[in-house]
Amino acid sequence: MTQPTNTFDSYDAIGNREDLQDKIYMVSPEKTPIVSAIGRFKATQRLHEWQRDNLATPNKDNAVIEGDDRTGTSLTPTDRVANTVQLFDKTAVVSSTQEKTKSAGRSSEMKYQVSKCMVELKRDLEAMVLSNNPAVQGNSTTARKSAGLGVLLYSNTSHGAGGSTTAHTSGLATVAPVAGTARAFAEAQLKTVMQSIYTNSGEMPTIISMTPSHKGGFSAFTGIALNRVNLKKGGQATIVGGADVYVSDFGELTVVPNYIQATANSGTVFILNPEYAGIAYLGGFKSDALAKTGHTEKELVSVEAALVVTSEKAHGKIADLTP
Repeated sequence: MTQPTNTFDSYDAIGNREDLQDKIYMVSPEKTPIVSAIGRFKATQRLHEWQRDNLATPNKDNAVIEGDDRTGTSLTPTDRVANTVQLFDKTAVVSSTQEKTKSAGRSSEMKYQVSKCMVELKRDLEAMVLSNNPAVQGNSTTARKSAGLGVLLYSNTSHGAGGSTTAHTSGLATVAPVAGTARAFAEAQLKTVMQSIYTNSGEMPTIISMTPSHKGGFSAFTGIALNRVNLKKGGQATIVGGADVYVSDFGELTVVPNYIQATANSGTVFILNPEYAGIAYLGGFKSDALAKTGHTEKELVSVEAALVVTSEKAHGKIADLTP
């Protein structure tokens, strides 16, 4: 079949309205699991400090003679530790013409870009928390950096051969972990760290954060490796091929597969107690219009924040894992 002669069709037409949906689809993940789970503190300057203390080791031979004259018990001071508030920012620059132009999916290009920058900064903050970044004090030519969990956790750890994390008992944690021989994620490592956390703190962590890749290995642990068929009455059969909760001898862990961890620190699994960690914000998330210097609109989106681990012994990590 062919068109009749001189048929005017849509290929010939000039001025047909475009068919563009009035919506923008975003496929990138936005959640920040660890930053959302831990606490929030207020910082008042770029160096944020806190104190930690420990009880003496229980002494089964603490027995004294009746009527004995006593001298003072040896006392220990608190640890005074710190982290540096890191300044994160993104700048949205949009031409004045584009800002006046009617666009599909948003009423204002600047508002849309600022909103997007806010989400991206939250993801950057999550990446910092999960990182092995040591603290950087900063100066007029060097940007400040907050130490991440990989540096701040050192008591309850499992490292590959040759790996280690320097203890941080005062000031800033400025030494990065020493990388050890990479090994596969195994249930024995998790059990060892969980026991260490409970022995050293008496606390039971509640979250285990890992990459999506390690989540797959976790679901193959011996205790939960068997698939089970759940025959629901009147419904379809369900094959359970993964696990979201791990019940250990020292507490129940909710498994958090963290997509940001895959790029921020792919070789580490963190076992965390959200009650003993948080983010100290110097101000908070904000956006500020910058001075107009030409035919553009500029807006600076920023946040200043530092990771705080109030009780280091309440957490643990399994490092030097094969991604």
